Amino acid sequence: MKKIINWRIFISLGLVTSFVMLLVSGTVLFIAPPGRVANWTGWQLLALSKSEWQDQHTIFGFTFALLSVFHLFVINWKAFVSYIKAKATSGLSHPLELVSILLLTILFGVGTAQHLQPFSAITTLGEQLKGSWESSIKQPPVAHAETMTLEELARQPSVGKSAEEILETLQKAGLKASSTSETLGEIARKSGISAEQAYKLLAPANKELQKEGFGRKTLLEVAEENGVSAASLQLALEAKGMKAEPSDSMRSIAESNGISVQELRQRLEEILR
Repeated sequence: MKKIINWRIFISLGLVTSFVMLLVSGTVLFIAPPGRVANWTGWQLLALSKSEWQDQHTIFGFTFALLSVFHLFVINWKAFVSYIKAKATSGLSHPLELVSILLLTILFGVGTAQHLQPFSAITTLGEQLKGSWESSIKQPPVAHAETMTLEELARQPSVGKSAEEILETLQKAGLKASSTSETLGEIARKSGISAEQAYKLLAPANKELQKEGFGRKTLLEVAEENGVSAASLQLALEAKGMKAEPSDSMRSIAESNGISVQELRQRLEEILR
């Protein structure tokens, strides 16, 4: 009786298609932007987001491994055992090839772990490709802002609105927002836009801090002038690696953090933007 499915052909074709998908998804992930950029901008390639490409890579990796095991231990088990027995009896006829591939495997593993050339050049290229995406987009107000609920987002100095006001703004813009406990990313996905586009509806117009007398003003005064709390401004500066107290003047904050007053003003403008 003729077999309905030739398992040898089925598994061989499965290995080929799985390998192709691993190659494609691996290449995409090699050049894809970092997660924080991909999630913020809603980056996609061939209608798949970065996380979806990661899922593809994972699933087809498991598929390839499963088919490989099935190919070896089920379809070709007898041939494999016979080969091992023959080599165990007669000895290895090509020991140089075996030793060479084992040494190369160790070299590749150790070289990658120790960041040796030429392996480090490949990983560096990947980082450069990923980093190139960041220069072309506006950074989120805080890291992973898309994972923040509207309540958490309201505490950010760059927003300047309560959670209820944020919710109302998004609803008036036609977004599918129903609760302040929803994250910006969830609302954006339901509405078919990126988190970056949703945030643009909330972000106030760019603010420029007054230059005259800026160095003498305290952090508290700057915060009050811009309608935010000194605590939130302090936290935002700390997130950028800067220490500041509400009673500190701008000049003393700049000096204690090793930057100029002008650079401090620019950083505060970025926070308030």
